[in-house]
Order: sequence, then C-alpha cells, then structure tokens
Amino acid sequence: MSLKKVEKEVKKFVSTIKDDPDARLRSREEFYKKFGASDRGEFGYGNSEIAFMKWENDRVIRSSDASNKGSEWWNAVNLRFIYLSELGAKAKEFGIPKSELPSPSQFWVDFIERPSESTWYRAHNSSIIDGYLKYPSLAKKENNSEQVLINIVLYRLLFAQAMVEGKDFAFGRLGRIFANPRGTAVNLITQFEYFYPTNYPMSPEDKRHLLGQSHDLGVFGMKILDDVLIEPEFAQLYQDASDWNRQPKLLNLLVANKPAYPDGIPKSEGEKKYLIRMLTFFRKLFS
Repeated sequence: MSLKKVEKEVKKFVSTIKDDPDARLRSREEFYKKFGASDRGEFGYGNSEIAFMKWENDRVIRSSDASNKGSEWWNAVNLRFIYLSELGAKAKEFGIPKSELPSPSQFWVDFIERPSESTWYRAHNSSIIDGYLKYPSLAKKENNSEQVLINIVLYRLLFAQAMVEGKDFAFGRLGRIFANPRGTAVNLITQFEYFYPTNYPMSPEDKRHLLGQSHDLGVFGMKILDDVLIEPEFAQLYQDASDWNRQPKLLNLLVANKPAYPDGIPKSEGEKKYLIRMLTFFRKLFS
C-alpha cells in the first residue's frame, strides 16, 4: 500500500471519531493494548496519556457549560495527535519507509519497534508540539487565562520529558521514576483542581488557582513546580525539547524567556507571591 493510500485510510478513520470523544478514548486504549508493552497497568506506556485524555474529554473537549461546545483548539490538537500516531502505526503495518513519514509519525514507529520511556515521550511530545504549531489561529480564540493554561500544559509536558531524559535540572535519576508514563502520577495530578481546571471556560475560582491568587496549599505546591523548578530552566528546556522531538519551531514559542504561544506575546501568570520569589531566587543562586 502506498503512503497516500495509508494517509487516506487514517484520515477516514479519524473522521469517524471526530465528533465522539468516547470513541477517541477507546481508539487510544486499543492502540496501547496492542503497542503499549503493558507490563504495569492496563495500558502500559499509555497510562499517562489515557489519564490525561480522560481529563480532556471531561473538561475541555466536552464543555462543562451546556451552551458551549468545548474548545476548538483542544479538539483539533487532540485529533491531530491521534492522526500522527495512527499514521505511524499503519505505516509500520504496511511497510512504508519511515523516512517518508512526518517526524512525529517516525517517532511512533520508533516507539512501536522499541517501547521505552524515551521513545514514548518523543513520539507523544513531537505530536503534541506539531498540533501547537499547526493550530495557533484556534488558540488565539481562547481567552487569556485559557492561553496561559495551554502554555503551562506544554512546558510541564516538556519538563516531564526532561525528567525521563535524565537532565540534571529535572531531578536526574529520580525524575525518571516520577515521569514514567507507565506510572500513576498524571492520573493523580489531573484530579487536583489546583493543577488542571475543572471547568471550560474556566470559572473565577479556576482562574484564581491558575494564576496563584488563592491561598490554598495545593496552589502553593503548583507554583513551586511551575515557578521555582521549571521556569528558571525555560531556555534550556525548550532548546533540549526542540532537539529531542525534531521540532525547531518550538523555540518560537518562547519569547524573552517566557512562554508566548500562540501570538508571540509573553503570557503572564500573575504576580508571584513573596515566598515564591524568594524560593526562585535561591533556586537560581544554587543551580
């Protein structure tokens, strides 16, 4: 079968699940039952993705507001991700040369052939970055708080990849354990309203949590992760991730060392509290 026929077949499949979030989730569950090297948890290397996709389905693809159809951007990026993954799997099945595929699909072939934490992150993250780069016009329709969240989701994902890649700034060997996609960390984190909002569009309370304006202990823990541990490493993190995932245009999403997707304007998460500023200062001082 030629690449064009495979692409047509995959596009046809994606069209059948376009308006059915549950069918999308089932498709990913079936993918990992087949390719996930399931030796811990039902979906093996797909455990983290499935957990996050359940949050997506409940919070941003299906809106919590009955009068709102959900996020066009999240919807499109999710479908693009599935397309690139399925394209890699079908190309592998029909013997399409890997060199003929887009880079994310090449990484999915690598993952299918050699399942590991590193090959999974490169397949997954390159596909997500591809979606970010493909749909900035849809992201511009999101309000400011939603755009801040989109940037946070991206840099947390890149940081998790850095943990698996064993970067010193991402906890080295210990990070590999925390960020293992076969583990339960993502499932737990997506259940914390401080880390990921429970409504779309965000409620006022969601926005306060996101911007660190509430005094909850969970919000403080979230800001330590984002502002103290990740933010000082933005430049190196985005550079490394652009190399790992063969996505050089990822660097365009960081402006003046601040996340700036989708319009090149740095996105503010609000004024940092004094204790966070102090911890960030010492983090930089001793790094």
